[in-house]
Amino acid sequence: MSRPALATLDLAALRANYAYARASHGGKAAAVLKANAYGHGAVECARALEGEADAFAVAFTEEALALRAAGIGQPILVLEGAFGMDDLELAQKNDLWLVVHQEEQLRMLESLRGGARIHAWLKVDSGMHRAGVAPDQARALWQRLNACAQVASITLMTHLASADEPGNPATDRQLAVFEAATDGLPGPRSVANSAGVLGWRGAHRDWARPGIMVYGADPRGTAS
Repeated sequence: MSRPALATLDLAALRANYAYARASHGGKAAAVLKANAYGHGAVECARALEGEADAFAVAFTEEALALRAAGIGQPILVLEGAFGMDDLELAQKNDLWLVVHQEEQLRMLESLRGGARIHAWLKVDSGMHRAGVAPDQARALWQRLNACAQVASITLMTHLASADEPGNPATDRQLAVFEAATDGLPGPRSVANSAGVLGWRGAHRDWARPGIMVYGADPRGTAS
């Protein structure tokens, strides 16, 4: 016989956590709703934050479409970007922002003819080595994106691998790599995840991407 369990989500606390993340970072913040808002219910969380969040971020196009179907109108960033031309077409129809983290995704954007223009976020691999274009390719790929008729804007981004470890010098190295790779390129930047917001003021740029801290957890291991 299973033991009954109940999880209660305090939406007022959710809104307060987002406001704290945004204020701590400065600039704008895309609340991360990937994996069904870390299991908290993406649609419910999006509705609770709809009047406050600058944007939302999800992993895949399907997650973004579920939010659009629920009536969420805020900008939605797809962190994994497009996996095929069908994803690009859905992004155009549903006003989705797309991360570009590999050249194949750029080539698909270059092949677009007509339709809505897409806001692209060019992801640079500054040291996490999971996704992103090589630092020495960032400038050339930015120039190609800038030349795409169907690209409306370019935001430069990277992801911090060890920001939840305050004493780890890897974050400073990543910041230096990202700055060198994007030096002189116009457009907004996005670096800080939850751990970056909380522990690395040097990672604060134009956009934050707070995830787990919005749901009340400190990625550095302290409950909040």
